[in-house]
Amino acid sequence: MISGGLPEAAGQTSNAATEPLRYPVPWGLVFSLSGHVRRGSQTDVNAFTRGVVARMDPAPVYEGMEHLPPSPRFLLIANHYQRKGLWILHTASAITQAVRGHYGGGDPPVRWVVTANWPRWKIGPWRFPSPGDLLLPRVAHALHCYSIPFAGKDPKRTARSLRRILNEAHRLERPIGLFPEGVAGSAGTLGPALAGVDRFLRQLARAGMPAVPCGVSEQGRFVIRFGAPMTAQELMESPDAAREMMLRVGKLI
Repeated sequence: MISGGLPEAAGQTSNAATEPLRYPVPWGLVFSLSGHVRRGSQTDVNAFTRGVVARMDPAPVYEGMEHLPPSPRFLLIANHYQRKGLWILHTASAITQAVRGHYGGGDPPVRWVVTANWPRWKIGPWRFPSPGDLLLPRVAHALHCYSIPFAGKDPKRTARSLRRILNEAHRLERPIGLFPEGVAGSAGTLGPALAGVDRFLRQLARAGMPAVPCGVSEQGRFVIRFGAPMTAQELMESPDAAREMMLRVGKLI
């Protein structure tokens, strides 16, 4: 689930072990999406995410790749890892490239879900929807993502998005990626899943999709660690599939 606004200004990569890594925002790649956003067209996600990861120094480390299922048709559940100097775009791109390297061809390598739960803006006594509510779905489309406003923010659009995902899930040949914490998630903490995520997991489990936990952390460099899948049957039988998946993610970070 790709979510959140722009990160705070990032400087150069730090080589000091006591300082967190700082990955500059790849503005050239970000701005390259503007034409797709205007036209309603879609970019090459593999090339885009490869370009983001190529600018990450040191490069990410991938662990637990042996846990990825033989079929790429699964849910990929990761913690929303973002902080000053490291945008969620870096996290999603690094995971996407891990999947691409493991399963090979096909674009997009991952169909990410964008939560689109932006806080309302406030100016004086007036409150109004964030411009991100209009822009983010367009950016999501350009990157082959699904846009779902969880937590009851826009029930009609949520229902339309869910129907689309469920209709496509049976023939999908790539993972559906999700950051269940949404914009509230940040590096160093693991929060609860957004309302509605449990139902989302169960619906896709009924379509036969297992869920793979992915923990994102830092150990002197960016570390992405995959865990053993939770089968579709286990998801449906769990009293709270979203909570169970977050617990499994937590053991990987």
